[in-house]
Amino acid sequence: MKNTTAIVLLVLSVALFYTFTSPQYDKVKELSATASEYRTVLANISKITETRDALLDSYDAIPRATIERLSKVLPGNVDTVQLAVDLDAIAARYGISVKNVRIDTVALANNASLPVLPEYSKPYDKTTVSFSFVSNYANFRKFLADLERSLRLMNVKEVSFQSAESGLYEHEVSIETYWLK
Repeated sequence: MKNTTAIVLLVLSVALFYTFTSPQYDKVKELSATASEYRTVLANISKITETRDALLDSYDAIPRATIERLSKVLPGNVDTVQLAVDLDAIAARYGISVKNVRIDTVALANNASLPVLPEYSKPYDKTTVSFSFVSNYANFRKFLADLERSLRLMNVKEVSFQSAESGLYEHEVSIETYWLK
């Protein structure tokens, strides 16, 4: 009788293990793995937060004037009015009045329609600006030198002029300027 009771209890314990304990044990292992993943994610979030805070602290340490100068180098958008004002301010130093300012919007539209893979896309875009003015050659050279020294990134792409008997020239200038997307 003792042997049969022991055998029955042994069979019951094996049956109980396979019907209840084993599935529960598998669920506990899954939950443990999930908890481990969550702990890893939380640790990564903590590291990211520390990095973000350190970057914010170093950004806050940059003087405001420097940040404003950097925003002039590569502005966040195409501000055609401000660009025209900047060009006119540089030109006004030499008695030059900028006229016929044109933005090449066709190039902007064509660039936007081209399919570009993300890994080949640039964080900036460029715009062609054309304008004309009348001045003598000496002031024209000074104007170009100031454009070269200005904070805003600009490439002079094309310069043409027509001479007149008065010593003044009708200048047509085309520049490329850049902005962040």
